[in-house]
Amino acid sequence: MDCPADAYIPKLISSLKRYTNRSCGSDLWQDGYHDHIIRNEADYLRIWTYMDQNPVKWREDCYYEEGIL
Repeated sequence: MDCPADAYIPKLISSLKRYTNRSCGSDLWQDGYHDHIIRNEADYLRIWTYMDQNPVKWREDCYYEEGIL
């Protein structure tokens, strides 16, 4: 059985993207997004570690340019 939030969340995200794009005058968002339900503590810690350590790796990324961000 679908929950009403199942339909509401994608609409909310779409509205937010449209609003911010119009406000700044350019496309800020990627076309899609990935969501994941955190099911247990191990899953939470894996995701937290990724989010905590990922920004440090930005200088190693092939798209990194000095002075951007």
